Amino acid sequence: MVDLVRRMVSEVNVPLHEAVAMATQNPAQAIDLQTKGRLRVGADADLVVLSPKLEILRVFTGGDELASNRQ
Repeated sequence: MVDLVRRMVSEVNVPLHEAVAMATQNPAQAIDLQTKGRLRVGADADLVVLSPKLEILRVFTGGDELASNRQ
């Protein structure tokens, strides 16, 4: 999914916040997943931390770090 976000930003000039919403919030809403797709109280705290170049640095699920690519 991050590849699609990166392409939307770099090739289609979609603002980053809109590309992220397209990949997270919009699909979650489409299938009525109330605890997915956005940061808010009561959400699942599934997060991906990206670098300025939109590379995956860290992945969290349920607030716990699942993977790290920090250097």
